Amino acid sequence: MVPEYLQKIINFFIHMRNSFRRIRNHIGVSIRLFYRSPGSIFLLIIYPMILLLLFGSIFASEDVFTFHLEVQDKDGTEFSEGLIQELGNQGLLDIHRLDTTINPKEYLQDNNLHSCLVIPLNWTANSFNPTITTSNVTLILDPNSNQASRVANIVIKTVNGYSFSISTEEPLVGISEVNFYSDSISYIDFFIPGIIGVIIMNAGILGVINRQVHFKKSGLFRKLATTPITRWEYAAAEIGWQYIIAFLTTLLTFLVAWIVFSFSWASFDELIPVIIFVGVLVFSGIGLIISQLVRNPNNTLAVGTIVTIPMIFLSGIFFDISGIQVLVVISKFSPLTYIVEALRSSMIARNFSYAWLNIGIAFAIGLTAFIVGVFLTQWNQDKKQ
Repeated sequence: MVPEYLQKIINFFIHMRNSFRRIRNHIGVSIRLFYRSPGSIFLLIIYPMILLLLFGSIFASEDVFTFHLEVQDKDGTEFSEGLIQELGNQGLLDIHRLDTTINPKEYLQDNNLHSCLVIPLNWTANSFNPTITTSNVTLILDPNSNQASRVANIVIKTVNGYSFSISTEEPLVGISEVNFYSDSISYIDFFIPGIIGVIIMNAGILGVINRQVHFKKSGLFRKLATTPITRWEYAAAEIGWQYIIAFLTTLLTFLVAWIVFSFSWASFDELIPVIIFVGVLVFSGIGLIISQLVRNPNNTLAVGTIVTIPMIFLSGIFFDISGIQVLVVISKFSPLTYIVEALRSSMIARNFSYAWLNIGIAFAIGLTAFIVGVFLTQWNQDKKQ
């Protein structure tokens, strides 16, 4: 005879197993419905790629085959000059000599430049001093610049090669990196987080609404009402499916941006999957609410489009609205604003505390929208249109 408390625990895990099985089965059905629907593929995958290529081609700066590098040589020796010559011999760097009296960070900031190599005073003497393990040069970089990351790779490789050409036993010189933040970033750096926000929003709102319309017209909701799956399980499966679509499309966006615009994969950090999940929670909840409040399925997708279009323009997807105070205030009422701000804080500024603040606000909105959307979902009231 199994004790009552133990039987309750067993029943709980059995219920959880059955619940996850129903969610998994619903996601499997969603996958099959997706690749059978050309409209969904266009809306959720091809359309964002068109936006990326169109606006990226119009506004992105032209690609360059040489990269600008400021060099400030405070050592002024034959050894330091040899390093500078070696950098120039790479054929990829346009080197400009910076006077030793100039503050390199201020100079980069004032002139919208992205990288400067500083060779310190007594660098040669320290490099050949047996009591000093390594003597570092300093590479100052703008982390907002895609070109700066390429310059860093070239400089690091050259410095290491120069060091081992002098001594094969141990490196005589090393390199330390220092970040500074420029007020200007490239349009692609600014645009990619915005287009990812659009991907998340489309997957959540338009993706959910499109599926709800199909389920209503096919009478599937009335059939679901006769199955063991609950509304919460159904909603959780919808979020799981939309997350898969949003995440894969985000990866595709990075790939296209990397191939076409040389966008850096370094921007894809560990916060992006979290932001995608929170965004899907927000917009899937909104999608559920819209699909239940608009009773005529033929009008639901149009209402969803009316909701998403203003959010795209009010959230600063295509252009920076920080200089327009009225739009800044209005944008705070758009959930997309917090998702895009979280993405830009994480991908561009690396300001993770501000990113988490926006994630928290978006999560509160999303959780509320999700709960309301689930409570509004009434399968047995849906009639076949």
